[in-house]
Parts: sequence; C-alpha cells; structure tokens
Amino acid sequence: KNSHKSSVPPDWVMVSSTKAVSRFHSPLVTESYRLLQQLREQLALHCASGWLCFLDRFSEHYHPVSKAICHLATVDCLFSLAQVAKQGDYCRPTVQDSRREIIIKNGRHPVIDVLLGEQDQYVPNTTSLSGDGERVMIITGPNMGGKSSYIKQVALITVMAQIGSFVPAEEATIGIVDGIFTR
Repeated sequence: KNSHKSSVPPDWVMVSSTKAVSRFHSPLVTESYRLLQQLREQLALHCASGWLCFLDRFSEHYHPVSKAICHLATVDCLFSLAQVAKQGDYCRPTVQDSRREIIIKNGRHPVIDVLLGEQDQYVPNTTSLSGDGERVMIITGPNMGGKSSYIKQVALITVMAQIGSFVPAEEATIGIVDGIFTR
C-alpha cells in the first residue's frame, strides 16, 4: 500500500502505481528480468540462424525431394482409389469416347456416403443425360433438399470415372467430358 511506501528499500525500482498501491521490483528481479530479455533475444537470433541454415541445406536437395513428394502423392492417390475399388458397393464405370452421355444408375455422393456410414439414410439417385436425348436437367426443391448434393454427386462420379476410378453406383456409363461447369 502507498501508506507503507517509505519502508521500501531505496534500491528497489517502482514498476507501477495507483492511488492505493505501488509495485516494486528488487534489484535481483530487475537484473534477472534484464538477463531473461537478453537470453530471449539471443534465442530468437539463434533460431533465425538455424532456420536459414536448414533452408540452405534443404535448397540443395529441393528438386529430388520435390520429385519424391510428387511421386508419393501419386502413389497415395492410386492406393486410395484401389481401396475404394475394393468396396463392394462401387462399380467399374464404362467410359465411352464415342458417345456424349452420363448415365448413372443408383449413384451416391462418395463423401456423404462415407459420412453416413451404415445408417443407410442416403437415397441413391439415377441420372440420365445424353447428347441425343435429355441434355439438361432443372433441379428444383426446398432449401436443404439435397439439390447441391445431387449436382456434386454427378460431377464427382463423372470426374472419378474420367480418371479411371470405380464409382459409387450400381452402374455407370459416361462419355468423355472436357469440363464441368457449376455456379
């Protein structure tokens, strides 16, 4: 309290004060705090130096490491697609380069299907679009009715078929697609 301020040793340093109280640091605390700040600055300098040294060493091997990471990512994708293909409810799509069509029988959204798991709440959808017949569909319904999920499901199944993956459907016949446009 400020009423006892006179009993504070003269070599103590006042840190802060209010109307009622004052805070002081002893010389030991002041010196220790100064040393701590100095060590923090040295640590920051050593960390920066170590990081730059790491970057210099890494840059020497950047291209081989980058190539290895790219190949590892490719293997990871192929392995994941192989795991999907082993699932019983996925089928091998027929990709036809001579016909312009997307025919999916009882297709499911691959992500939602996994999220719902064994609950069997997702209702499969059939899609039939072809250059000779029905080329456009107008999707309507209430908010949160699954319109976006259906559109994304068709797009994902189409992309999966184009890259050679099995798809979440009973049957799928898809022509070569050069673009998918959404809003």
